[in-house]
Amino acid sequence: MLQFLAGFTLGNVVGMYLAQNYEFPFYVPNIAKKLEAFKKDVEAKKKPPE
Repeated sequence: MLQFLAGFTLGNVVGMYLAQNYEFPFYVPNIAKKLEAFKKDVEAKKKPPE
């Protein structure tokens, strides 16, 4: 029980620290932007050079 409580408390403290000091969109990659960039690259390679 004490080990669970210590781990839970430590997790909360670390979570609060991260929430205050970092922007969370940084941790979650924007998949839509990556897919759009990938589509642009593929289409640029499909077009014949002018």
